[in-house]
Amino acid sequence: MTDLLGTVDRAAGTVHLERRLASPASRVWAALTQPGRLGDWLAPVESGAPGPDATFVLRMNGDETARCTVMSWDPPHELRLTWDYTGEPPSELVLRLVPDGDGTLLRLDHTRLDVDVVQYGAGWHVHLGNLAVHLDGRDVGSAGCDGPTFLAAWESLAPRYAATDPAS
Repeated sequence: MTDLLGTVDRAAGTVHLERRLASPASRVWAALTQPGRLGDWLAPVESGAPGPDATFVLRMNGDETARCTVMSWDPPHELRLTWDYTGEPPSELVLRLVPDGDGTLLRLDHTRLDVDVVQYGAGWHVHLGNLAVHLDGRDVGSAGCDGPTFLAAWESLAPRYAATDPAS
């Protein structure tokens, strides 16, 4: 299921992905919002913690961080963040959870991106694959965006995401 490609639109500055996860929405929400769990599939929380009107910082790799400010907190349905990544203008990340039988449909929309959206499409694809592995109770061995497994997967996906751009 993690092989499903999302879409990117360079002109609009958007990324969209959907994943069906074999866990209830409450469990997915916990993985999206608990600092210790975020580090298992996305990146370690360097400071703060997700919560209503909160700001927290993810250590993505080396000197790069994502400073996240919670704009909407509606458990276990929607998490909307300002995503302020090192060296980039702030963008917006929305994670929506829709109950789907015994599992959950996760919809990710990353918008207002003023960088090449292909890197985000491929990156979120890898991270959501890691989330599925984490929810299955297996060790992801996540090292944020620095790990060799992440980088190899990202490199193989980037050309596929470039091909989803309507302008391609």
